[in-house]
Amino acid sequence: MNTNLIGEQIAKYRKAAGLTQEELGKAAGVSTQAVSRWECGGAPDVALLPAIADKLHVTVDALFGRESGPAKNMSNELIQWLRSLPERDRLTGLTRLLWEATIYGVCDDLASNIPSIGFPENAEMDMLVDAHRVLLRTVTGMDSGYIMGVGAEDYAYFGVFPEPEAGYERYFASDDEYRVLFGALAQPGVMETLRFFCRNAQALYSAAAVAQRTGRPLPETERALEVLTEANLLQKERITLPEGPMDAYAIGDYSGIVPLLTFARWSLQPYRMYLIGNVVRQTCFGKGDAHEEKS
Repeated sequence: MNTNLIGEQIAKYRKAAGLTQEELGKAAGVSTQAVSRWECGGAPDVALLPAIADKLHVTVDALFGRESGPAKNMSNELIQWLRSLPERDRLTGLTRLLWEATIYGVCDDLASNIPSIGFPENAEMDMLVDAHRVLLRTVTGMDSGYIMGVGAEDYAYFGVFPEPEAGYERYFASDDEYRVLFGALAQPGVMETLRFFCRNAQALYSAAAVAQRTGRPLPETERALEVLTEANLLQKERITLPEGPMDAYAIGDYSGIVPLLTFARWSLQPYRMYLIGNVVRQTCFGKGDAHEEKS
């Protein structure tokens, strides 16, 4: 058995998968030190190879350097790989894969400078800025557009924004539409009401029920519901109860509201801190030079 080759292959695929030595060791039932020894020229027990290959999403043959073969349909391979994961882990698994593809397939400079994007446990950093915890963020800027998101165990999301030939603004809403939206969010009780519906997205609520659960005055809540409905953030339905007809409200396009609030926090964060590998860097924009702040 060529132990050096196996160790080199394990190290290569572990980094490509964005895994730490500790994470791979847990999957194989061994210590971090054991993984380190493999990668320094040792070799794992043969019985461990299937578990190692599964965690690295490669074949056992690949660990021996036998990577050649007929061309594969990568779409089918991706689907089969995702289906092999527990359903609750598939979105995070896909996000990990996209981040690694960004580093090794999209931007050559990143591939040469960053061994792994890293996936910390939390999307927030234990650093207070103006009394707020810092949201970890990653941006990859290129001439053709940019990729951004958060890669963490508790919250992972990924956005690809290729720049259209006509520019981004071609697809923005009008200034007046934005004024309606942000003007609505600035009114008393509106954000509290919207947050309530984000936590309770599957049900209809009357104004009285929302006021009771948020602790806001009923007149303020009624006004907030009206404003959110006009801004298309909530939907209003007329329902009939034994005591008579009444208006009930539900969240509108949940898939738009969550990114809206997340990226609003992204933009409002006082210092633009980004996670690159296991290093936090501060930068003015993804295409700018990054400056190391804390490792």
